[in-house]
Amino acid sequence: MALGEYAERPALRWGASTDIGPVRAENEDSWLAVSPVFAVADGMGGHLGGAQASSRAVITLQEFLSPGRLGNRPVDLVDLSVAIDAAATSVAALAPADNPVSAPGTTLSGLMVLRTTEGPYWLSFNVGDSRAYVVGGGGIRQLTHDHSALQEARDLAATSGAPRVIPPANVVTKALGAGQSGSVKADYTIMPLEEGDRAVICTDGVHGVLQDAQIHAIVAVGDGPQGSADALVQASLETGTRDNTTAVVVYAGTESRVTLTSNVLNRMIQPVRPASIQTARRVPRREGSN
Repeated sequence: MALGEYAERPALRWGASTDIGPVRAENEDSWLAVSPVFAVADGMGGHLGGAQASSRAVITLQEFLSPGRLGNRPVDLVDLSVAIDAAATSVAALAPADNPVSAPGTTLSGLMVLRTTEGPYWLSFNVGDSRAYVVGGGGIRQLTHDHSALQEARDLAATSGAPRVIPPANVVTKALGAGQSGSVKADYTIMPLEEGDRAVICTDGVHGVLQDAQIHAIVAVGDGPQGSADALVQASLETGTRDNTTAVVVYAGTESRVTLTSNVLNRMIQPVRPASIQTARRVPRREGSN
């Protein structure tokens, strides 16, 4: 396993863990944990160079959000959007000039801590089928929505009442690279961050075999962010994942256990767009459901 745990005062601690899994010849997952941005990228195994694609995505994200580029000002949604566009362009550029549609592909999903005058928010971003969750008072909440054929079938069945057709679980409908254009439209949402929250960002090597309740149980134990990340990866291996498996866990606050009184299931999740960053920063912190 590749491990890393770091501390930021006063609010955030994080850890990360990854494993090649029992089947793959190469680990095509990459992760980023540089406050305030935490992400995973899952290189697409059906495309040549998936490991290179995922690595390129997180490196570009880090470069475009670095203090060297932004100075000392806080990172915002516009900065994040520009960085993801740059990552998409960088991954697409891995294709040979004579065959641009053969670029390798990768997912890119994560969370950014967005600090506003109304308080902090979890800002999720997603391209593909990796996921971001928040574990807090009351349970676990998924902030991202999969870009996959399976999720689209579920959505269609839920909205139309049509019989559900179950497509293969590993078909991704949106990615960086993978023959798509350099520019890609990521999904963004915000949810109020509360002291004691635990965030989980993981590839489908984790969430593909672990139920939400299992993820919640592991993270709520309070074994520290590194211990939780290790435990998620180990549980996915023991449960039978056949994929690379990666988890990043972020603690908001210093308590070892989740002690929230604010029910994470009742907090409002709101979609946002880069052009609406001023609106996003002024969202009132009220209870509700999305």
